[in-house]
Amino acid sequence: MEKINQRYDEFYDFRMANVNDVDAIMDFIRGEWRADHILGRNKELFLWQYGNDFYGDPETINMLLMTEKDGTIVGVNGFIPYSCRKESNLCVSSAITKVKASVALPMSGVELIKRFKNIVRADNYYSSGANPKTMIPIGEKVFHYSVGVMQQFYMLNPDMKNFIIAKVVNKEYRGYEKHSVQAFRINRFTELESKYDFSICYSGQGYKSKEYIQHRYFDHPVYEYMVYGIKVSDKNIFNNVLIGREIEVNTHKIFRIVDFLGSIGTLSAIGSILHEMMEKENYEYIDCMVGTISHEIMEKAGFSLRDENDCNIIPHYFEPFVRENIDVWYQKSDSNVVIFKADGDQDRPNYIINC
Repeated sequence: MEKINQRYDEFYDFRMANVNDVDAIMDFIRGEWRADHILGRNKELFLWQYGNDFYGDPETINMLLMTEKDGTIVGVNGFIPYSCRKESNLCVSSAITKVKASVALPMSGVELIKRFKNIVRADNYYSSGANPKTMIPIGEKVFHYSVGVMQQFYMLNPDMKNFIIAKVVNKEYRGYEKHSVQAFRINRFTELESKYDFSICYSGQGYKSKEYIQHRYFDHPVYEYMVYGIKVSDKNIFNNVLIGREIEVNTHKIFRIVDFLGSIGTLSAIGSILHEMMEKENYEYIDCMVGTISHEIMEKAGFSLRDENDCNIIPHYFEPFVRENIDVWYQKSDSNVVIFKADGDQDRPNYIINC
């Protein structure tokens, strides 16, 4: 349990949000974050991201509120649970933390996070896209999280003559190891559920329940994710699951890996699968953002690491499209856990849709 400052209780209340708070929370996001923030404008997307329906609880919103005594919201801490909060081995990813600047007591953001941790009581906390000026120092110094810049690995299409999305100065192509693995596109969650064992929590990964996977990747209100079952044996089961999505800019496409289930080491064996996919679909490149993984694993699959010495530009932002290299920071309570781009709210729409 985190040690709290009880003086806050004289002025503020801390409680879990419910569906009756949604309009007020969205007003808070527009007023304190950004007027055109999609989660302050698009109620469908807000409810999809923070609602708890997929765990059988239609009333709770996965957000801790800090309110004045009259109920006015002055702080929010949104999160995404990877399993039902009543289950053991709970992992959660923080998605938004904001406190009004007018809050008089010091360290209010830290206090909000402490209250959040004491109420949710997860086993692991992690997120991608943490603010390096605010959240990263708090995570590292106060909560002793492991923090850093996520690795962006990429493989270029050797047949691509004209790069529009990436800016390629060095066209060096890395080879890959060949293994007898197979990939199968999965279009329905029932197919995945019948062939992948969700009860296993693999080393180096936080536990993600089948309810979370169905909701996150099969029931997304905007994005169409591409889910692949990976077989490394003759048995009629999927040993691993790779999840990504296509991104298109001016008729050119890339494929971005956003999550992976199963043994992390298997990533080293899927180079031939990814290169075949890249050539068939004419992707400029395939990338994968992780925090963090062995270089050797990704290099065996044919990936190169984009770092500060790389003269190539492998964009991160697409809504709107920005042709620049961008560093994305992560934080995690367990340094051994490998997190991907979709952990947190990094892989979500930024444009307002149907508002």
